[in-house]
Amino acid sequence: MRIWRFVTACALGAALWSPARAEAPVYRIDPAHTQVSFLVERFGFTFVMGVFAKSEGEIWIDEAHPEDSRVDVRVSTNSLWTSDPTRDGHVREPLWLKGDAYPAMTFKSTHVERTGETTALVTGDLMIAGVTRPATLAVKLNKIGKSPASPKRSAGFTITGDVSRADFGLKTAKGLIGDKVSIHIEALAEQEPAA
Repeated sequence: MRIWRFVTACALGAALWSPARAEAPVYRIDPAHTQVSFLVERFGFTFVMGVFAKSEGEIWIDEAHPEDSRVDVRVSTNSLWTSDPTRDGHVREPLWLKGDAYPAMTFKSTHVERTGETTALVTGDLMIAGVTRPATLAVKLNKIGKSPASPKRSAGFTITGDVSRADFGLKTAKGLIGDKVSIHIEALAEQEPAA
């Protein structure tokens, strides 16, 4: 019995005195090479595709322990483009994305579940039009390393997922416009110099 107490005490002491894991390097989203797109059904005839042209944020990438990585991104609501200026204006207005009151949609990760060598499910708090709900996105790391276009180390991702409009209180044209919004993001981020 005493030996187990001794082992437990040693283990606890080691845990308390072991150095904390270093903060993962931070990569900053490159807005010129990041596209946030979506697809939603319209009247049952077609799907409308749209892009949010402006985004920013940070990704902390822990290559040794990917499950400890995290992300904090902002997407400009008013940068919406669907190829039709009238529709763009309608979607930005209060009945839809409430762009004046909430000029950005945000996503902050809360959990990363590794699903493969270069894939993961990233769960986080997604805020749209002032409403925050949990959302899970499938993330694939396409490549990480030195880019021929930049002196900085770069990381490229493909990100997909679906969200419900109703979950965020966006019920305009219910039954006419689809509730499911499919998201597809191509993101590039560059490593920031160490402080």
